[in-house]
Amino acid sequence: MSQRIRNGAIVIRDRRLLLLRHGPAEPWELPGGEVLPEHLDVDEAMDQMLQEIGIRTPAIEEDFVETVYLRDESGHVVFNLYAASEWDGEVDVERGTGTGTGWFALEELDAIAMDAAVRDTVLTLFGMRERQDDAAEILAALSANAPAAAAEAPPASGPASRREAGLNVLGTLRGRDAATAFEEMREQRPGLAEDIVDFALGEVWSHPALDRRTRSLMVVAMLGAQGRTGALRSHLRGALNHGATPEQLVQSMRMVAVYAGFPAAIEAWDVMKDVFEERGIPLPGGGR
Repeated sequence: MSQRIRNGAIVIRDRRLLLLRHGPAEPWELPGGEVLPEHLDVDEAMDQMLQEIGIRTPAIEEDFVETVYLRDESGHVVFNLYAASEWDGEVDVERGTGTGTGWFALEELDAIAMDAAVRDTVLTLFGMRERQDDAAEILAALSANAPAAAAEAPPASGPASRREAGLNVLGTLRGRDAATAFEEMREQRPGLAEDIVDFALGEVWSHPALDRRTRSLMVVAMLGAQGRTGALRSHLRGALNHGATPEQLVQSMRMVAVYAGFPAAIEAWDVMKDVFEERGIPLPGGGR
């Protein structure tokens, strides 16, 4: 199964969301595009994509919201979602690759052709879907631009909410159906599965102070330093699912070498290369 990394940005003006499409019969999309090998990281790629259509953002890296796991006919897509809390410029799709623009009220999204998962994620972030999202607080700065009906949902709490949040993280980490993955965990580790999902994933991983990409990079570095190669392989896949770039993983391994020693880093590096090969990802720049 192949994997692609794409970026998309929520851009609001006069309480309306900017969408682009590449032809009259094509679906509407958030401004953005595919992250290519020449991009140093996903934040730089998002900044370049917005500049191509005339949008300038002061610090796009601070506007990262979350990573959404999407499927398509070629495999799956890691979709990094940003919210342009501050921007200026005049949108001009002729400067980029788009052929059409539209400004839509959030209430209109259900009536237009666009990726259903992206639409649901956007509407959830603005409180217009039932699912509570960890990234809702990040969009608080945009609340003045959202329709009056969009209200921020209260933070998730209680065992049921932790289970739901934990399953959501499990699904993105594994890149597959969370319920099936959870049942397999319960069969393999019946005394630990609930603790892993409810506490490790639902309580710690789901806290909004850190996004999942950052947490994945931290876990990869810690497992590499500890020599836990089995868990490392799984979390390297999860890091890619969460939008980490190959270059970011390479640099994480270099940090392992500096702080945990080269033997640990070399062992972890080989596991990383295996994961890259199974995903069809070339090693960035010879590892430098």
